[in-house]
Amino acid sequence: MIGIVFLLIALIGPMVLLSTFLYFHFPDESVGRMDRYIPPLTSALATWAFCTGWLWFYLFNLYISLPVLLLSIGLHLYTMSKNLNPKLRRINAILIWAACGVCFLSYFYFDL
Repeated sequence: MIGIVFLLIALIGPMVLLSTFLYFHFPDESVGRMDRYIPPLTSALATWAFCTGWLWFYLFNLYISLPVLLLSIGLHLYTMSKNLNPKLRRINAILIWAACGVCFLSYFYFDL
């Protein structure tokens, strides 16, 4: 259990770097300052859910991966409604589908 916590702590750094990279790599000056942060944050959250989706074995997914996946889906729907950054929307859709796939596969593999 402590190893999983350390793994999650170790994943926080790359998620921050990923969101910072995406924020500067795909700039969108046509929207407000706060709305610029939402697509990279959605990418980081979807990547987090993808990396922790295999945790169904410990039922830790209900506390860590599943809420983050639902939050990334909600933020993705918000970016679609506001028409923010089409490049990152496509990347985020792929990441969210991949995270859902990993969660479902791990759920059925571990047969809970």
